[in-house]
Amino acid sequence: MKIKMYCVVAKESVQKMNGIRGKMCTQAGHAYLHSYWNSVDNFADHAKAYRDTSHAYKITLVVDTVEQLKTLQEAYKNVCGTSLVTDAAFTVFDEPTTTCLGIGPIPEDLIGEDLKSLKTFT
Repeated sequence: MKIKMYCVVAKESVQKMNGIRGKMCTQAGHAYLHSYWNSVDNFADHAKAYRDTSHAYKITLVVDTVEQLKTLQEAYKNVCGTSLVTDAAFTVFDEPTTTCLGIGPIPEDLIGEDLKSLKTFT
């Protein structure tokens, strides 16, 4: 069984980063880590399966808006770990800014077309 983790990035938030790529890397780290922690608390079998796998799949996808992130979180919060990441605005942003969403670990058979149809963030 393949089990995966996702970071879904909002383009509108990336545009507010003024090209600071390290900030996006940090936000993605928060998404993966906090989604995993949420899974440990609420979907322990998924977390254990991911920890014990020989392939730690991590996929970064992109949507246009923060609202799309919220829709995805609503769709997956009862299926696997999720974490909506909001930066506190200590460095790059002028105000707290939601940047991305962590989803997973999630078994491949629970991944919907909504995730499968998204483009990879490049």
